[in-house]
This record gives sequence, C-alpha cells and structure tokens, in this order.
Amino acid sequence: MSDDEKGNVQPEHKLVLRPVVGLTENLPTSDLEQITVQAIRTHRRLRDLAEARQDQWHAIEARDPSAKSARPARIAYVTAMIEMHAQQTVLSTLLDVLGYIPSVPED
Repeated sequence: MSDDEKGNVQPEHKLVLRPVVGLTENLPTSDLEQITVQAIRTHRRLRDLAEARQDQWHAIEARDPSAKSARPARIAYVTAMIEMHAQQTVLSTLLDVLGYIPSVPED
C-alpha cells in the first residue's frame, strides 16, 4: 500500500480478495448481508481472542521479564493477530461488495 503526501492510504492500492468478490458479487443483497454480518461477528470474536492472548503474554512477562514461558504466549498472540487481520481483509472485501455497513448488535 502506498500513502499520499498526507499519509492517507490510496484506495486503488487497497487489498481486495478477488475470489471473495467473485463468489459474492451476484448474490442477492439479503444473502450477502447475512454473510457480511457473520464475517463481522467472526472478526469481533477473533479481535477479542487476540486481545486476550496479548493480555496473557503481557501478564507472563510482567511476572518475569526473562521467562521462557512467555515465548509460547507471544506466539499465540501473534498467531491470533494474523488470523484477525486475515479476517479483516475478508470483511473489508465483503463490505466493499455490499456497499454499506450492516447493523450488527453487540453479542
């Protein structure tokens, strides 16, 4: 992704998952909205998991900064963040295809 002079990400460089576009572009809006709502809920769950993994990692490091037991917790956090960001890309693509952000109540 590239930025303009003001640091804004240029939309033409936005990551779009073409397979997601292809699978969803001809769906009825109601079906696409249902899929998008599920993706939002999945993203929220993954975000919460990543935050919990980060808290676990930091708690271990706070007790003992040199603890070797912090390494698995850090790996769990990084893995959770990767999964969350991958889902964010799916969600972003779905929102682009849908054209609006559907209302999704908090769980």
